Amino acid sequence: MIISIVSRIPLVALAALILMGTGQLSAQQLISPHDVVGREDCSQCHVQEQKAWEQSSHNKNAWNNLDHPKAGEFAKAIGVTDVKGESACTQCHGTQQKIEDKFQVLQGNTCESCHGGAGGDNGWLEKHYRFSEGQDAATKDMPALLELRKAETADHRKARDQACSSSGMNRSGDVLSIAKNCLSCHLVANEKLLEAGHPISSKFELAEWSAGEVRHNFLLDSKTNAAAPSNWLGKTRNVTGRTVDGRKRLLMLAGKLADLEISLTIRGAVTSTKRGSLGDEVNDRILDIKDDLEDDWELPGLEPVMEAIKDLSKKSLKDVTEDDGQTYAGVAKAVAAASKEFFQEYPDGTNLPDSVKIRSKVKGEPYQPK
Repeated sequence: MIISIVSRIPLVALAALILMGTGQLSAQQLISPHDVVGREDCSQCHVQEQKAWEQSSHNKNAWNNLDHPKAGEFAKAIGVTDVKGESACTQCHGTQQKIEDKFQVLQGNTCESCHGGAGGDNGWLEKHYRFSEGQDAATKDMPALLELRKAETADHRKARDQACSSSGMNRSGDVLSIAKNCLSCHLVANEKLLEAGHPISSKFELAEWSAGEVRHNFLLDSKTNAAAPSNWLGKTRNVTGRTVDGRKRLLMLAGKLADLEISLTIRGAVTSTKRGSLGDEVNDRILDIKDDLEDDWELPGLEPVMEAIKDLSKKSLKDVTEDDGQTYAGVAKAVAAASKEFFQEYPDGTNLPDSVKIRSKVKGEPYQPK
């Protein structure tokens, strides 16, 4: 089903391609079903966040789309016989979970589809609310946890953040990882699926979704859905200078740079660039992002990205050669490294110029408690 893609990828790029969700591989597949604890565990503390998610299209439409009249055709195209079972379809339209030896699919995208599998031997679930050594793990009352958090030392906080990230948690501070995780499902890189009529992508813009129905920021005030994560803003960390606008600029850039990296990697694996093909679609994405970077975002720190993609043109992208896998994997790797350094230089978005436009448009209405 994905042999036509995978066989063309050099081994040095294959791991990156898997991590980014090409072919039938997706963010959810990379989360072992054994590591998925389920939304019930999360909602013990994050009550309002769960309510916000329940009304979102990620919760409702993702699963309902498996009943679409063309779902059977899409499944047949990639050899799937059980659309709602242990299949490529439920890697993005559901959440696969395995408790002991019992496999099940949770309907729709859940907390861990975005934040990473929280369970397992090295899970981040308990780590992310352990604010001191010897803390009782049974404490799951949010006001009590916030009081414990106030007393957390800076060294412990740093170690806890690192431990959670190492255990697979996509934290609010790592906008590039969040963007890549989103695109691993929102950018469908399976030639057979596209040939069957499955869209390559929804109209995905990270900043617009994050400001709209995906917004679920209730850490400090359960009655107000904050415009940005309180944890990232620094309200629980004695960090100053971070703003909602800075967050929006970071998300704009993270979405574009992640899209560029992933599209380049996919481009190295396609078999055709004819009109309407996967290759044609990712070529358009690459050129659009290149234009954005050249015309709108003359940013210091992005020079290595521009250097990596300077020779890409409509003509060069259209030609399919035997060296494409190695060529585009190299460019994608350079973009990834430069992007990582860029976000280390601009972790809070406060020094980004006004040329990084803030979108006023949002995708859906953010949930607000009644």
